[in-house]
Amino acid sequence: MATVELPTIINEEYFKQYSPIPDNYDLNEIKPFFKVAEQLWVLPIMGQALYDELLEQVCENNVTPENATLLLVTYPYLAFSICYEALPFIAYHFSQVGVTKGKSDNSDSVSINDVNFISNTLRTQVEVMKGQLKKFLDEHRDIYPLYRPDDCGVCDTVCD
Repeated sequence: MATVELPTIINEEYFKQYSPIPDNYDLNEIKPFFKVAEQLWVLPIMGQALYDELLEQVCENNVTPENATLLLVTYPYLAFSICYEALPFIAYHFSQVGVTKGKSDNSDSVSINDVNFISNTLRTQVEVMKGQLKKFLDEHRDIYPLYRPDDCGVCDTVCD
């Protein structure tokens, strides 16, 4: 069965450039989390309209200079958000025998405490980068008229 890849504002090249994942890592394990992280972490900050504009421009390979700048501000945040969302599924895998922990001949699996430590560290970094992205968008609101912070783009009230 063919896998359907949903369009995302980040590609493998940018993900590798900005994430802590090694270059030789099999991204097939992580790619499903690209869209998940965008929906959970990026969309609520930008709002639907700005996110849709970015996605359309990326898909058409016709990104405006202003949006290219925004993407370069967004990519580190998004890359770490993807890692944060994918981490439990990297450490533990669904299989026919149930949930298993990864192991190879040359390495041992980390403990649940180790996974929690990494997750907490990633979460802290993601939250800092989230604040930086919000600050950038707030300071450049005039350049991004579609920006609707904190889900304002989907509410029924008038936004600031």
